[in-house]
Amino acid sequence: MTDPASGDQASHTCVICLEEFRWDHVEAYRRNAEGFPRLVTLPPRESPRWPAEARGTLIRCPNEIGGDPHYFPVDFVLHDRPVVIGFVGASNAGKTCLLAAMSGEIDRYRLAPRGLRTVPVDLTEHAAYRSHVVDPFYGKGIAPPHTQLVELVTYTDAVLLTTESSSFPLVFFDAAGEQLKGLLDDAMALRFLHRVDGLIFVADPTLVGGDGASAHGGQGSLDDPTYTATIAGLRFQQSQTRSRWLQIPSAVAITKSDLLRFEQPVDQWLGQPAPNLVDRDLRERESRDAYAYLHHRQATAWLAPVDHFRQCSLHFVSASGSSYLPAGRSEDVGRFARPARPRRVLEPLVALLDALGKIDSQHVRGG
Repeated sequence: MTDPASGDQASHTCVICLEEFRWDHVEAYRRNAEGFPRLVTLPPRESPRWPAEARGTLIRCPNEIGGDPHYFPVDFVLHDRPVVIGFVGASNAGKTCLLAAMSGEIDRYRLAPRGLRTVPVDLTEHAAYRSHVVDPFYGKGIAPPHTQLVELVTYTDAVLLTTESSSFPLVFFDAAGEQLKGLLDDAMALRFLHRVDGLIFVADPTLVGGDGASAHGGQGSLDDPTYTATIAGLRFQQSQTRSRWLQIPSAVAITKSDLLRFEQPVDQWLGQPAPNLVDRDLRERESRDAYAYLHHRQATAWLAPVDHFRQCSLHFVSASGSSYLPAGRSEDVGRFARPARPRRVLEPLVALLDALGKIDSQHVRGG
């Protein structure tokens, strides 16, 4: 990234459209009383007044989508390039619950033992996500709302991660399952996918029973169109390299594992606390057990990332820690039996950050 003080415009990544752009560090926007952005002029970047006057401003990305401008907080361009993590999975697989649980655990400093210090990138946006989604989930067991179909897939939440050597925004993208199913016909979803740094594939093991039987009475592997479309889209993007492997790291999160907590080997892993260090050998053992678990149940569609990505780990996770209440009573719709008690939800994220070289070596063991 170019030093702004040198007079050259630095190259940045827009956290909405994920395109590159240049900004002069002078032209910015503030929202007026009606919520509309209005242009303001900041002092020169080298001015001691710049940090105070830039605080709370917005940047207008020049890469308009469909002729419509979009804006994002200036905080995203004050650090190293953002690390963008995308979630892939069917609509009811538990993506939004997993993301909410990850955000809640990050806010509770659960990444600190791995040498990652965290604060919100933008206090206003993060507080809104926390009050509307995370706090009701943790406090009352209210399920996060399903991801909405939108014209432009944009980020759901973001935090600033700081290590001994770098400081960067961690940005989460969660596209609706219906949108991912039709990915190849959806240019906006393709735009989101081709610029992510890592992917978390979410698998719902309750859809398959023991010995390969489907929980709905059928036999054999269930297909997941979101996995297929995502991998095909990335293959198309990488077609010129002709590489056997997709290069970005991936992880498979087997959600709702609390419902399988009495089965082997789920009981072993779900009952095990997250390690204080990044333990690569432990991660490899869990990946082998999780692969065997899904393969034994002929859930091979959810093992597709292992066959296509150079780096792919598998994890047993539980976002809520309890079962979803039946919809027999109107007041129970959209609730879990008790407030959320996540288990091991950060392990897929830690695996991706480790693969991306974002965790300092003194916090890593094995491998």
